[in-house]
Parts: sequence; C-alpha cells; structure tokens
Amino acid sequence: NLVKQMGIKETGILVPCSDYHIFKKLNLGRKQAIEMYISIVKLALENGIIPRCHFEDITRADFYGFVVPFANELMKLSRQTKMPIKIRACDTLGLGVSYPGAALPRCVQGIIYGLRHYAEVPSEWLEWHGHNDFYKVVTNSTTAWLYGASAVNTSLLGIGERTGNCPLEAMVIEYTQLRGTTKNMKLEVITKIANYFEREIKYQIPSRTPFVGDAFNKTRAGIHADGILKDEEIYNIFDTERILNKPVVVTVGSHSGLA
Repeated sequence: NLVKQMGIKETGILVPCSDYHIFKKLNLGRKQAIEMYISIVKLALENGIIPRCHFEDITRADFYGFVVPFANELMKLSRQTKMPIKIRACDTLGLGVSYPGAALPRCVQGIIYGLRHYAEVPSEWLEWHGHNDFYKVVTNSTTAWLYGASAVNTSLLGIGERTGNCPLEAMVIEYTQLRGTTKNMKLEVITKIANYFEREIKYQIPSRTPFVGDAFNKTRAGIHADGILKDEEIYNIFDTERILNKPVVVTVGSHSGLA
C-alpha cells in the first residue's frame, strides 16, 4: 500500500534463488520459497504495480530445478493478469563466466538463453545485474546483452558492494562499439561525471581506471612516448580528446626508459 500511495509504478522484489539463500538465509524449502515469492508478486499486481523480480544468487542456483520452474510460474501469472513481470538475473557474487561451453549455473549465456527459451521471458523484461569479484563484470554484462537481455544494471564509476558493480561509463563505451555509432550521445559527459565525483564528493578514482582515471591515457614508456609524439593514433586507444575531452598526455618518470 505504501508503494501504491507513493505513486510508484514499478518496484523491485527480492526473490533469492540459490539453496544458500533459500535454506540458510530464509530458513525455507524451495516450494515454500516459491509460494512466498508468488504471493508477494500477486500483491504487487493486484495494486497495479509492475514487479521486477530480483533472482538473487542465480549463478549458484539450481537453474533447471528451481530458476526455470519459478520463472515459468511468473510468466503464467503475467499472462493471466496481462501485466509484465520483469526478471533481473543477479550474479550476486560475480561468479558468472562467458566461456563457450561453460556449465550452468555459472554460464551467463546459458542463463539468458534458458530464461528466454525455456521460460519464455521476453527480452524487454529481462536484465542482468553483475558484480566484479572476478574482474568479469563488463564482459558478463555484454554477454547478457548479446544473448537477449535488454538491459544491464550499472552504477557510476562501478561503485557498489565489495568490488563494485558494472561501471556505467564502461557499458556506454561498450554500447557504442556494439552499435558502431555515438549518435545522440555526448560521451564527454563521462569526464564531467568523474570530475564531479572527485571535486564535489571527494571520491578517489584509481588512476588506472579505464576512461576516467587520471592515468588512463597517460603514456610513460619511452617507446610509447616516441610513437605518440610522431602520431597520436599509434598508441592512443581512440581520439580521447574529441570523444571524452581528455587529451593524451606524455609523462617522463623513473620507468620511462629511452625511445
């Protein structure tokens, strides 16, 4: 009722999927968990609120024994009520991998494919939520996109629990590479955001962070410096000054060596 009174049209509902969460955190069995989740989803639908079900810890869940049957129940409920029920596939501990032939539940493409084809979740209702515990958050998010998730969750500068979530700026650049265009996009805003965080919030961005770190397009190696001075395209990843308003920089330090 509170959500409805606030005029919120869509709300997230946590629905942990792994046995770790179901048995150890919620002290329930699988059947009890699904019944409880469904009852909460029904309550949202009855109040005209679109539920977004957060399939927590999906990369440690029994995919065909729990995830798919539960998703099928949600899609059945969606058809009955003629309201969308969105699914957020949460790689809570960053365990997802995108290697070809990887087994479920860790296989990102297998998760997205399975939800699309065995639970018939429309792409527009499906999103990926990743963590960066194993340095795979960008690759996994991109893989989820490519296999049918319409959205990936991100945060500015990747700020999030433990090692962080997927950086918004990383996925913006990834999107431009996938689509081959920056039409209607102002990528220099990425630099403005980073500057704002450092100046106003006093947030310290690690210097080697791609696209936003102070050193991301600074060249120190002598051979690289020589190339940059001859033609910037030799060692700059792209026209960082035009695209991000960050000119390439050559610095000399104790590790520079000779060209």
